[in-house]
Amino acid sequence: MRALLAAPGRTKRTSVRLALVAAIREGYLAPGARLPAETDLTAILGVSLGTSQAALRQLQQAGVIVRRRGDGTRVASAEPLSQVIWHFRFLDKTTLLPVRFQAHKVEISSARTAGPWSNVLTDADGYIRVARYIRMSDGSSVFAEMILDQAAATGLLETAPEELDMINIRPYLEETFGLETARARHIVRTTTLPARTARALGLKPATPYFEIHAHAFSGDGTPVYFQRIYANSAHYALDF
Repeated sequence: MRALLAAPGRTKRTSVRLALVAAIREGYLAPGARLPAETDLTAILGVSLGTSQAALRQLQQAGVIVRRRGDGTRVASAEPLSQVIWHFRFLDKTTLLPVRFQAHKVEISSARTAGPWSNVLTDADGYIRVARYIRMSDGSSVFAEMILDQAAATGLLETAPEELDMINIRPYLEETFGLETARARHIVRTTTLPARTARALGLKPATPYFEIHAHAFSGDGTPVYFQRIYANSAHYALDF
């Protein structure tokens, strides 16, 4: 925790979230284990109660922890990654049990290149691209990229990528930029990526993938973002 807090520009909330995620990844907090009470966690980590609560809320939104009245806060075990992450869930194709993500790398950049997002974000003069390289709990990889209108979320380019590590980006966009998602349309097809493209996205060549396009809109029909996700279609089923 001391090392995380020492990083320049890192918020205390992010430091708490990353410390808890590291404890889970490294096995100090096993699936199903109960976390300390909020007041105890605050004392252990040396931050305010509000900071601990904010970090726990982000982990809950991402499905990393589960909070139930009378049972406290536990590391998620059988509970799935919430479908609010992508408007759907990944299921193991054989068992049909939910699969959660376990590790996450985020990149944020500006972009002007046209693509399938241009048909959704029709009035955008430029774009912000949030790329996520994800390792799932079964060991396989998923790639996701979110494209937003640069004018709608300009401050996102100044956001440290780790601020989006292991969180549900949708509530973050709503809380930070007022970009509320009310509904989404999905297009799903299967594809095999060229070897060079697959490697660039952290995926395996010569492998069948779901290519999922999500078009998200606000309550008044304004486009919020375009998202493209690649996941191994031999491993997963999709639960909408």
